[in-house]
Amino acid sequence: MDDTVKLTSINVVLGIIAGVLSGIFTIGMLGIKNDMIGLLIAIIFVYASLKIADMISTEDLDRSQKIWDCVLPFFFTWVIVWILLANYL
Repeated sequence: MDDTVKLTSINVVLGIIAGVLSGIFTIGMLGIKNDMIGLLIAIIFVYASLKIADMISTEDLDRSQKIWDCVLPFFFTWVIVWILLANYL
């Protein structure tokens, strides 16, 4: 499989996981209601996804390719899941 497909797929899954965790903290399901914890979770997941990208890729990735293959799929997935959970739960 191509590195781009692998990185995008992994970051979409990480975005869904981070979105669910952020949504849980936004609506206060665990007794803690704080939006900043959700944002902190997303920042930690972005950092982890960039480290995973360095381990998975067989070639050197430049900064723009990391942004297009890692950060943007993660960000859009995370925002969509977080907003849906925060508004509809």
